[in-house]
Amino acid sequence: MSGPPGKLESARASLDGPTPAEVPFFAVFPSFGRDPNRHIVHRRAPLGSIIVNVPYGGIFMPPAVAKRMPLTPEELGWENYRLADPHLLRVATMAADEGVMALKSGKKKVPKRELVSYPFSPLVSDPLGILAGELGADAPPGPAFIPKSTMGKPLDLWKPGEEETVLNKSSLPYLGKLKETCLEFLQKDNLVLLLTLRSFSAKPWNFESERRYPRPDANIGTSLENKTPKGLETFVGKFLKAFGFWPELDWPHRGAYLPPELAGSPRLLALGLSFRRDLYMNETTGKPEKKAESLARVLRTVFSLLEQQLENVVRIRHLREHPPKPPSMVIKASE
Repeated sequence: MSGPPGKLESARASLDGPTPAEVPFFAVFPSFGRDPNRHIVHRRAPLGSIIVNVPYGGIFMPPAVAKRMPLTPEELGWENYRLADPHLLRVATMAADEGVMALKSGKKKVPKRELVSYPFSPLVSDPLGILAGELGADAPPGPAFIPKSTMGKPLDLWKPGEEETVLNKSSLPYLGKLKETCLEFLQKDNLVLLLTLRSFSAKPWNFESERRYPRPDANIGTSLENKTPKGLETFVGKFLKAFGFWPELDWPHRGAYLPPELAGSPRLLALGLSFRRDLYMNETTGKPEKKAESLARVLRTVFSLLEQQLENVVRIRHLREHPPKPPSMVIKASE
């Protein structure tokens, strides 16, 4: 069995690739009107903003980690193929960048929305602990190590002291950046939505507990802490359905991520959104397809509509807290 083209080469390249110090821990795409050399954000929708979070879009593996992996380069390529999805990160980047579709006409790109991604392979460490839990790790939600490969090989690579070092260089900087970005937006906007993007295979992998088939085109995940506004998931589902998608709620993925330290903020909301991989890539060859641009256009529209909905939520909340005063008796008498 040969690894998926494009994935095996990436896995082999990572073995002799640059050290972690030479690779940025996260990719952050600046918002509209933002000077990349400054930390000041000015966006078109000051009432509500979206932060796009892609936790499983990276496949980079530091050489020190790769040397300890009890996997051949071919097996490593397959593991990255099953657990991570760099093609989704490309789609998210196109969608988050308002002006990316103008590249063909020679126009300058106009970055608009904030996007934070985790560049490392989940085999280094799982930043959210979701994949680790699906593969049998018995630990509370949060940064974790995947206990075994998708084919069942044990991945007990680190001693307790070493585990802390690996997390400090991989998952924790990413989660810290995500929290920092949320705090930065909360200082400037009335309402912030943290939208976590994931993907799933058209057919369930052997290691997945969710076995129902056929699978939907899209999955909308709601926050377990009731941080998803009532009706927001229905709104997204109706829009996707209007575009010909088959959306489902919390299937095959459940929940939406929020930084634990900020979960109590009423101005920070969470939503999960997952897409079936064959909508933008060939799952047999592992290569992206032209229709990825179509999905990026749909996703960009979803972002815009969500921003409008956030503005509506802000206005409704404001009216509840500050109801309009009834007309004065003088005005009534004059009428």
